[in-house]
Amino acid sequence: MNAQSKREQGRGEGCGRRTPLVLAVLAMGLGACTTTTTITSTVGPAEPARRAAQSFIHCVESEGGNCVEGQRHYGSWDAFALLEWLGSGSPTSILQALRRELEHHRDWGAIQDRFVVQAARYREPLRGAECRPESATPLSELLPTLRGEVETRMTGLGLWRGDLEAVVDGLRDEAHEGLDDGWLVHMTCYSDPYELWVATSKEEDRQVVVGMLTSLPIWLGGDTQGDELIEGRIRGRGLGSATTLGVVREGSVDSNWIPVPIEEF
Repeated sequence: MNAQSKREQGRGEGCGRRTPLVLAVLAMGLGACTTTTTITSTVGPAEPARRAAQSFIHCVESEGGNCVEGQRHYGSWDAFALLEWLGSGSPTSILQALRRELEHHRDWGAIQDRFVVQAARYREPLRGAECRPESATPLSELLPTLRGEVETRMTGLGLWRGDLEAVVDGLRDEAHEGLDDGWLVHMTCYSDPYELWVATSKEEDRQVVVGMLTSLPIWLGGDTQGDELIEGRIRGRGLGSATTLGVVREGSVDSNWIPVPIEEF
């Protein structure tokens, strides 16, 4: 047997007669090389709402009011919007329009029609605005703040009475019922309207859009509007269309004093 054959035989015998110490070392080595793969989801809980908001805005750009579907939680969003209006609207509009708005709130079809009109009005301004989701906040977290602000403001105006408190609590409960699993998605745009807040609600296993706002008070999470944004909105096509709640009726202000439609003032 030559030297090469002996070396090969030695290697073969070494592999067949490993000592316990060698086996233990090998086992430790194999254990060290074993890896456990953990898949971490990058999709957060707000992602379905963000996608729903983005899809809705893209639809409005091309289809306008036809993008509004018959969702059952429109009334809950209308209750939220009414509370937001009570917390930030002008005292004059609240005094003049509250009863009318509450009557409107009882009509589900009227609520849907108002959303259709709003979406149709923003069809042109949203084209080319390139709006994208920036952040999202659970609506259930905003409702306590909203309810507290309404009470504080109405008390300061001397309007907080038992009947109004019952109305506000009823609106709060209705909003909770349909929006507790929903989100308010903040979208930013490169041009008018510059900002949008799109509201979603959970419908079975998906998020659906139930409303939108083009302004939000600071105490509810909105931003201070800079000079550039204000000037852009004044020159933009969406002037006067931030909300349709509490619009003062024609004739309430002498048109000779203000030579523009009162809704745009």
